[in-house]
Amino acid sequence: MLLPPRIATKNSMKFMWMPSILIISIFLLTVLKMDDRAQLSPFYKAQKSFKLQRFADAKAKATGRDHDLLELWESILTGRSTVVSKWIKSQYKVLGLSHIFTPSGFHLSAVLLPFMKLFRSSSSQIWLLILSGITIFMLPGQGALKRMVLVKLGQKLSNQKIGFCAALVLDILFGSFMHSPLSFCYSFLFLGIIYSGKNVLFLWFFLGQCLIAFFNGNEVSPLIIFLSPFLNLVFAVALPFLFILAIPLWSWQIFTGLKILGIVQYLVEVSAKVSTVVPSIEIHSVTLLCFLLIIYGKRKYFLIVLCFISFSLNQDFKKTPSFGSYEFVPQGIVLKVITKKYGKLVYYTDGKCKREYVRGICWEKCTPKKSKSVATSKKKALRRDYDWRKG
Repeated sequence: MLLPPRIATKNSMKFMWMPSILIISIFLLTVLKMDDRAQLSPFYKAQKSFKLQRFADAKAKATGRDHDLLELWESILTGRSTVVSKWIKSQYKVLGLSHIFTPSGFHLSAVLLPFMKLFRSSSSQIWLLILSGITIFMLPGQGALKRMVLVKLGQKLSNQKIGFCAALVLDILFGSFMHSPLSFCYSFLFLGIIYSGKNVLFLWFFLGQCLIAFFNGNEVSPLIIFLSPFLNLVFAVALPFLFILAIPLWSWQIFTGLKILGIVQYLVEVSAKVSTVVPSIEIHSVTLLCFLLIIYGKRKYFLIVLCFISFSLNQDFKKTPSFGSYEFVPQGIVLKVITKKYGKLVYYTDGKCKREYVRGICWEKCTPKKSKSVATSKKKALRRDYDWRKG
């Protein structure tokens, strides 16, 4: 039976939406991984952020776990993840929750949800988004948050998918794409999954996390397919309270916010331990193909690919070391040798050499030892600066 043209076009667009999102995301992530991008990355400035003085004052008085939670709280609101301790970052990275440290659509939707329920008319919600957008666009940085304001406004003025595409085109032309292209790629991938209309979104989210792990060379725990959605829901409930309690951050607000965030952090810590119960999956092209075949229900093709998956296991995906325009060869005697995970670090009297084993080949990169005159001049400069400050 032939379908009307409008219905046929709608069904074909829905079918092609996710493949298009995945293909474009893979293309963008591949471009960012090229060596040219890696060499030019030092010339790109990181986005500016803003500081909350109230949090700085509160952290000066806090100690121990309260200090760590205040740093986490500030990072969730401002995106300044450099202040967060490494042990907290590692837990969020394992669970695929690194987006918590970057204010984006997840934060905006969670904070605005109670207000959207209060103002139900479309015109009131548009004005609410406009006022929120004016405030957000006055802040330094916050590219992902500004991008999401454009997406929300575009969806209110048009339909969901057209608003999404139009907002991202505007962001490419006039927005934060040049300042934070990786954030743009992640927004494109996960927002595209959300607006795809799929029923099993948690499977697609897991595929998106596997895709990011593939380009970053990381492993993924299979349990985050259940743990990550649960923790995202917990943060979605806690975020409106954390946002309201941060203004103006009096003592009772600090006490209440730390209690809420302490419960959330406890769930994160327990989930991070649970995720280590099952061995992590090594992500490469064949495992990504297997996940796609499972999601699309292609069981026969999945079994065929599964027969050949062993050929791609235990491969060395470590990047080949890069070298400068000149090569230094030490002429002195060996002082000491330090064994590392992937090679050795050899110290000579006139320099040092770093030896790495990549795909069965030993790569050696040597650097000369700094002359005593340079080291002495630096020490004198530091001494003068110290004496000047002391005086």
